[in-house]
Amino acid sequence: MAGWGTLIAVSAAPPLRIHEIFLSVQGEGIHAGERTVFVRFYGCPLRCVWCDQPEALAHTGVGRFTSLSVEEVKDRILAFPAVRRVCLTGGEPMIVHKDALVRLLDGLRAAGYWISVETSGARLVEEALERIDFWTIAPKGRSARTFDGDPVEAQVPALRRLLALPEERRQLKFVIQDGGDIEDAVGILDALGYRGPIVLQPEHGAGSAGAVFEAWPWARYPDARLIPQTHKSMGLH
Repeated sequence: MAGWGTLIAVSAAPPLRIHEIFLSVQGEGIHAGERTVFVRFYGCPLRCVWCDQPEALAHTGVGRFTSLSVEEVKDRILAFPAVRRVCLTGGEPMIVHKDALVRLLDGLRAAGYWISVETSGARLVEEALERIDFWTIAPKGRSARTFDGDPVEAQVPALRRLLALPEERRQLKFVIQDGGDIEDAVGILDALGYRGPIVLQPEHGAGSAGAVFEAWPWARYPDARLIPQTHKSMGLH
């Protein structure tokens, strides 16, 4: 931990806008079920109409956050016993000030944490690529009503940089509400020539796992995994 103190002493990083820090299990994707500390950052450049965390967004009217120093965030994470997995989520973690994010990541790595992140892929802090162990990248389909025009064309260029990561360090997760979202997911995968883990997550409000199962082109992408938000079925945060 001496390295952490040295970093803070050299130059204080700007405060972080934190919506909440809590202990639960990872409820989404291929790491579902793993006991994890979640750091939910405030703010997001996207405005997905079905976002399940409106309290962490600036434009909803119900958003809220606390300004914490990097060291305060680290101390709150360390306060949870017997867990060495942390997930940065939001909102959108990749809009955090670069210096603050780098200092947080370096401090957590020095403390022995395995670090994951949940991001839309719309923004990237280059310095985070090798400091984060696992990336969940969630492109948005048309039901999110986030983009003007074709969501595939809007997202693919930004996603290419993230897909330079090794397959074992990333997954693409698609939130599916309807058939249009499936078309968009397939369009993104085709445009990227994607290889690696694919997670299909029925949208928490109107999505149907059965409908996704029936409509997904399994012959083209047979290794996709249909995984709902398992923490909600367990009554966990």
